[in-house]
Amino acid sequence: MPHETGFDFQHYNPVRTIFGPGSLEHLPELVGKRRVLLVTFKSARETGLLARLKGLLGDRLVDLIDEVPSRPELKDVQQAHERIWRERRVELVVAVGGGSVIDYAKALLCLPESGHFFDLITRSTPVVKRLRLIAVPTTAGSGSEVTPFSVLWDTRDANPTKFTLHQSRIYAETALIDPELTLSLPKLVMRNSGLDALSHALEAIWNVNATPMTDLLAVEAARTLIAKLPIAWHFQGHIKARIMIARAAWQAGLCLAQTRTALAHALSYPLTIKQGTPHGLASSWSLPWVWQQAQNNSAERDAVLSRIYGPSETDPVARLCELLYKLEVPTEPQAWGLSESERARIVLEHMHNPKGHNFIAKGLRL
Repeated sequence: MPHETGFDFQHYNPVRTIFGPGSLEHLPELVGKRRVLLVTFKSARETGLLARLKGLLGDRLVDLIDEVPSRPELKDVQQAHERIWRERRVELVVAVGGGSVIDYAKALLCLPESGHFFDLITRSTPVVKRLRLIAVPTTAGSGSEVTPFSVLWDTRDANPTKFTLHQSRIYAETALIDPELTLSLPKLVMRNSGLDALSHALEAIWNVNATPMTDLLAVEAARTLIAKLPIAWHFQGHIKARIMIARAAWQAGLCLAQTRTALAHALSYPLTIKQGTPHGLASSWSLPWVWQQAQNNSAERDAVLSRIYGPSETDPVARLCELLYKLEVPTEPQAWGLSESERARIVLEHMHNPKGHNFIAKGLRL
């Protein structure tokens, strides 16, 4: 029976969101008198952001991790987790950065009953203590500031392994979203982050876990990103476009927290693991092909997808291809070192894992 939403669903997100240009200045009042661990990225020092954060936090800042890489390493997070919970100086974590920084910070928040970090990832274990988190994204894409997920990597072997910590107690206390923080992003990082948000929005629609709320959020997010990403790509200081993109990324993150991802993300991981392709780029090149696979499986899902470009648009897949080419993202698998048969093999492998199960089509048109 085709998937239909609207009759039985749940929606939950406990994160308080404060959004707006200049909203970083609210950080001191949100922190209060709590002792802070600041987690951020290496170039925050070079751009002056770290100095600004130190000024805002003052003597409440008692610990600092400021070299989080683009793919947080499991062993580094484990070591930081053990030290923080051994020392017990910190009451609050403030994460300022992209999705990797916020994911790194979220992995530190909970102390399992066993005291062993790996138990958080490898098995269901009671959490006996936790720290609170204020998440301050400096990119507009991952949505990590409003999700209960933390993605970590173990790259010690020839075949790197991705781990996802899914724990309701790692939701942030507050998401503090200041679109002005995205103005310093390199052009490619801005594009890749925005495409990550677009993939979250679309993957929430062709998803068996979609709800009326995620449909509303995902359609608006997708429409906004389609309209505003080309403007930000060509006019990097366009603050209004950055504001709208940041809001859309937040909306898409709210969707991601409910539905999780689907087939386009399954296709992304081999590129990220084997070629080092940035996540947002790796998860977006296949979106037109995945949209084709999603069509004509559910009249209800088709109707939601049609709201993105409007019911009069006869070829939304071609329009999406046009957007990606404007942003210099090829959509042919050969451009990413894959043949048609390799793409089919990856997809078929993932049809029986959670991302495949989330996708509305249970068979593929290869």
